[in-house]
Amino acid sequence: MINNEEIFEITSNYSTRLDILLSDSQNLSRNHFRKLIKDGFVTVNDNLVRKTKFKVNIGDKIKYREFKYVKDLSDIVPQRIKINIIYEDENIIVVNKPEGLVVHPAAGNQRNTLLNGIIFKLKFEHILNERPGVVHRLDKKTSGVIIFAKNEYTLNFLINQFKSREVEKKYLVLVKGIVNPNASNISKVDNKNFYIKGNIKRSKYNRKLFTLSDTGKEAITYFKIIKYINKEFTLLEAYPKTGRTHQIRVSLSSINHPVVGDDAYSRNSISYPHMFLHSYSLKINIPDKGEQEFKANLPNFWKNIPGVYPLYKV
Repeated sequence: MINNEEIFEITSNYSTRLDILLSDSQNLSRNHFRKLIKDGFVTVNDNLVRKTKFKVNIGDKIKYREFKYVKDLSDIVPQRIKINIIYEDENIIVVNKPEGLVVHPAAGNQRNTLLNGIIFKLKFEHILNERPGVVHRLDKKTSGVIIFAKNEYTLNFLINQFKSREVEKKYLVLVKGIVNPNASNISKVDNKNFYIKGNIKRSKYNRKLFTLSDTGKEAITYFKIIKYINKEFTLLEAYPKTGRTHQIRVSLSSINHPVVGDDAYSRNSISYPHMFLHSYSLKINIPDKGEQEFKANLPNFWKNIPGVYPLYKV
């Protein structure tokens, strides 16, 4: 279903691909315009163009018809789900995601996700894509700060900051063992700080897991040692500079200090009911407000870790 037609005209002032020109000039996502082009809603010099890589030249006249594509709402079912809201305005909603809740629907899991609850609360009139408002993600067992956009302009405004690594993220993580920054498998900054750098790719043995490798996408995470607990655990702050799937979990497992409660990447048979990985704070620019920092209180199960809960109470 499509509705709300508007017609726009642009004169190209440089030579580039059609989808890039439209995205740059209109400050909307390239994927948005790729769909318009492929669906036959874009002309160059009054000639219909369906190739996204079509090259436009200086002086070319581009017209496009803007539609809002409305998906069948049954694809993402609005559900009344308890949401812990940290902050909300006309453009964004920031939530403290509980551990154990999936962020958005996927194959075989269409209901009872955080996005089902967000859609119910915001009452979106138009579902523009399969994951409306989703800027970034947290693993199911990871808790903490996550931000959603209420409109497409804000969505692209925020996503671009993640892509350019302008967002400052801080995670709190409890790992097994006593982390020694002088260990040979750790890149030391000083006696409290270290980093892990490598390439992450999907495991060839289990498609649901990832591994550090010589090939794959670059992953960089900085860590700070906060305290040692009962000579068995180390409390860390993690500052990921890239946003790869399972990045913090894979990186810490690679130095033999897996996240407590992470059954997927721990070689230890001891099982914990919760995973101790929490997105504590997110610093990002938001429309009309500038740079803001949002913090999320720790889940109650962190109270069992001596001396930690008071340090990170918002």
